[in-house]
Amino acid sequence: MRALTVVLLAVVFGFGGAGSSRAGAPVSAEPTCLQVTWQAVASDCAWTYADYQQSSGAGDGHTWVVSIQCGNGGICTEHVECNEAGEEGFVHDVYMDGTDVGDVCVPASEVQQVDLAKLVIREFKRIAWPASELVVQPPEGKTLVNFETNFYTLDSEPVTREITIAKQKVTLRALRSAYTFHFGDGTSTQSSSPGRPHPHLDVTHSYQQVGEVAVSLDVTYAGEYRIGDGEWTAIPDTLTVTGAAQNLEVVEAIPQLVLR
Repeated sequence: MRALTVVLLAVVFGFGGAGSSRAGAPVSAEPTCLQVTWQAVASDCAWTYADYQQSSGAGDGHTWVVSIQCGNGGICTEHVECNEAGEEGFVHDVYMDGTDVGDVCVPASEVQQVDLAKLVIREFKRIAWPASELVVQPPEGKTLVNFETNFYTLDSEPVTREITIAKQKVTLRALRSAYTFHFGDGTSTQSSSPGRPHPHLDVTHSYQQVGEVAVSLDVTYAGEYRIGDGEWTAIPDTLTVTGAAQNLEVVEAIPQLVLR
């Protein structure tokens, strides 16, 4: 049964067993990442990049993925560097059909092609992009019932950050693509417009009863990036930054006779 297991695993991973060799590679006594058990592969297996390329390109029906490791245990701001055959790179986890089957040192020249877009998305979501300041008219925290209260923000310009990913200079640009105005009475509206000051009334709301409400503005960012001085590339994901709430008192206007 043990001999049968060895044969099956050699087929799964596309490696040669004893006495076989890969094209252009020396004959190996046994495959690098092979375990003679029904578990098949150890999660602490150390792959070479050539082994990973051969397995992932074998067309054996398995789904192969490499994911860069993080040196600080979570958010990828400190990647684990490595060196294989004199070439610097970054340590990646190797997954076969969603199961961790070991580590591989991916050359830095390949990270840009394989993982850089994924790392850019991670950094885009990690950065604390600014909230947009909400302005309400009438000012001073009061408005009238049954009155078109005006809402807007002056924060609408793109925000850029320069970071380094896999030793590449990357510029991230966050563009405000949508604004969600929360009116504090259980209603809200989403707009592609940041609104404008009076007399323009792009985003307004009429309160039906008096009382105090907490109004706020959330901004949704779309993103794009470029490597060095290259072309801008859109980031497929968006993120939303929640704005701080501010109190607004809704009062009723009472007519008064004023004698002069």
